[in-house]
Amino acid sequence: MSQIATVRGPLDTAELGQTLMHEHVFVLSPEIQQNFPTGWDEEERVADAVAKLRALREVGVRTIVDLTVIGLGRYIPRVQRVNEQVDINIVVATGVYTYNEVPFYFRNPGRRAPDGTDLMASYFIADITEGIAETGVRAGALKCAIDSPGMTPGVERGEQGHRGADHGAHPPREQDRTRGGARRGRRGGGPESGGPRAQRRHG
Repeated sequence: MSQIATVRGPLDTAELGQTLMHEHVFVLSPEIQQNFPTGWDEEERVADAVAKLRALREVGVRTIVDLTVIGLGRYIPRVQRVNEQVDINIVVATGVYTYNEVPFYFRNPGRRAPDGTDLMASYFIADITEGIAETGVRAGALKCAIDSPGMTPGVERGEQGHRGADHGAHPPREQDRTRGGARRGRRGGGPESGGPRAQRRHG
């Protein structure tokens, strides 16, 4: 039987039950929080997330896919705290949120993984196969976001990172486009989730 990675460990896919495929337990801007007063209360927000997920569980939802990735404030220890208090499966994702550009950190063409391959792809592969940071939680999905501006050069750069993750971090060929996304994430056994802007109809 096939399995998928969740915050609480591997889960047989037959046990997923009713699943919400695009959720965010938290969406944050860490640099803003660290530098300006935002009114964030950690304990209050964790308790609020627990209450909302318990309410979901009570109406029959057994799994959510949390597509919070780099650029949206992904912090797995906080999600783990929530999941410890709620009997629900949470599948977390790897990837980057791109509106029109990838995060500045990845724009330096000389910044590569130690083996010379694409740095972004190497991060995605590690999230899927080894675990995120030092949490031991493996990503169960690979997110590709295409927002209102559409497939800009910056977004396509992010897509190349996803493609590298699909092909085991080998440098991608330019003509090997990623828009047919069913193949991506295979190395780690995880599905891919696309995030197009519905109003623009470029899904």
